Amino acid sequence: MAVWLAVVAVFVSASAQAQTRPRAVDLLPERTSVYVQIEDIRELMLDMQESNFGRMLADEQIAPLVNDLYAEARTAWEDIQLAVGDTGLDEIMSLPQGEICFAVITPRRKTPALALIMDVDKDSPVAQRLIDRGRELAVDDGGELDSGSAEGIEYHVVRGNDPDEMVYYVLHEGTFLACSNEKVFTEMMARWMGTAPDDDRTLAGNRKFVTIMNKCKSTEDLPMALSFFVDPIMLARSITAGDLGARVFLGALPVLGLDGLNGIGGAALFNEKDYESVFHAHVLLANPRAGIFEMIALKPGYYEPESFVPADVASYNTSHWDFRKLMAELEKIVDTFTSEGTFQEGIQENINEELDIDFQSDFIENLEGRVTFLQYVNESRLFNSQSNALAIGMENEEQAIELVEKILDRIAEEADEQPLITEEYKGVTIWRTEAGIEEMARDRQRERRAQREGKGGMEIDNQEQNEGGVTLEMRPTIPCFCFIDNNFIVTESPELLEHLIDTHKGDVDWLGDDPEYDETMDEMRTLLGTNLPSVVSFSKPAETLRLYYEMVDTENTRDLLARGAEDNKYVRGLQRVVEDNPLPPFDDIAHYFPPQGAFVVNDDTGFHFLAFQRRATDENE
Repeated sequence: MAVWLAVVAVFVSASAQAQTRPRAVDLLPERTSVYVQIEDIRELMLDMQESNFGRMLADEQIAPLVNDLYAEARTAWEDIQLAVGDTGLDEIMSLPQGEICFAVITPRRKTPALALIMDVDKDSPVAQRLIDRGRELAVDDGGELDSGSAEGIEYHVVRGNDPDEMVYYVLHEGTFLACSNEKVFTEMMARWMGTAPDDDRTLAGNRKFVTIMNKCKSTEDLPMALSFFVDPIMLARSITAGDLGARVFLGALPVLGLDGLNGIGGAALFNEKDYESVFHAHVLLANPRAGIFEMIALKPGYYEPESFVPADVASYNTSHWDFRKLMAELEKIVDTFTSEGTFQEGIQENINEELDIDFQSDFIENLEGRVTFLQYVNESRLFNSQSNALAIGMENEEQAIELVEKILDRIAEEADEQPLITEEYKGVTIWRTEAGIEEMARDRQRERRAQREGKGGMEIDNQEQNEGGVTLEMRPTIPCFCFIDNNFIVTESPELLEHLIDTHKGDVDWLGDDPEYDETMDEMRTLLGTNLPSVVSFSKPAETLRLYYEMVDTENTRDLLARGAEDNKYVRGLQRVVEDNPLPPFDDIAHYFPPQGAFVVNDDTGFHFLAFQRRATDENE
């Protein structure tokens, strides 16, 4: 890989020159299987500075901490500076500009080729210094330097000590082009110079690429700041050429329906309407679908929050599924790889007979289709204070409760004891374990250690206390579940479960009454053009960030830093920075983290993902 260091050196030393040349999509061949492009690194950096996070870093209350951290980074850079010569970190950070594109090209029956296209300043002394250093390292590693000519332009070659390790590169009219395949390189040069044949096909004409990019374009016709595209099947076939085992696996793709994965791509857009950023991604699928993609049976639906979802959730994700179709497709796949009837036999032996139930009629056919996952930050404010809850919509709650009680009774018969404790909270029955998972695990470890060392439980307790160092205080996680409004809800936090019940009873604010949630759904309709997505995600980053932000200033965190600083100078520097720059109250910077929305639509072409970030308001607004 040392041969490629020259290429990497140029990458980090790119600086602007406004030159007219074909865009990367017009230089790359149609059989490009990986494409990652930044339209203009200068504009992207400006967008980053104007982003919510960038504005927070420039806040007068945070800037001193950021400056000190950057000073520590400059110090750390000195330890690796020998690899890049005399170039300082400030010089490296100030140079990247212009278009940058990385690609993997998969010629037919050939090894994949890597390509790099970027705007560079050939006259920059820093850039040339890095190029020369990269060439020196390549020679020191056993490589050879050579040159050639294409389209009347001289290019350079770096040959590694491995015959397959080659880099062809040219710096021409402010653009740097590098490729690991000579034929692909010369063809790209021909496109650049306008001498390619009329029937030449480029990535810009790739049907899969064009379809995905059209799906991900801006509603305001703004340029894509960052875009990517992957053709996974083409890439896999190219990488595994000649590998018999891998070819057998690829031959099974049609059975799984994975051969219908035509491409994955997306784009990031900035400053569209009132949004700081909008991110689109699209999974392009063949039609009709089969196998796994048919099994991912997401369906459109309306998404008013369930009655138990509180307004102070950290995140809320809900979706609609066709579980009958999911199970039917899963059965087809399993039986195809085994024998007909294997799937149903497995369910009968391992579920129905073991639990004395009918899995299909008692459970699957009682599923309403809606699945919700939410996160909440408990008031304990410990390291693991963020707890999770999963809610599964049921058609008939009474039938579901009967099923749970039947399963628990069956388990109790086998274990000769009740596996769970039942409690009542505001008229809702809660099932939970008697102790937390951590406590049960510690008891088992304590018993094993006592047996191994021939000591009593008290001796082990005292020994472990004396051996203990600095640890993070953790809340106990206690699995528990209940039924609320035809939803089976399971979580590892009794505190969260009671909070959900409080919301259902009207004692806590409901997410459906939250103006920010309503606004997010309205924005979704505008950007997606539909009010029937398959997945809805709403999050309040401030709720989660507040927890970890406040933990930075705890005694426990300071103790951990102190222990790390004893043997590591970088941790020692971090410790000094934290001590010298007290963090402001989180409420002073919380406005930099407004709510976010993300959505998935299942249409005829595949799955489309949309996420957007609002622009933060000023604190005094």
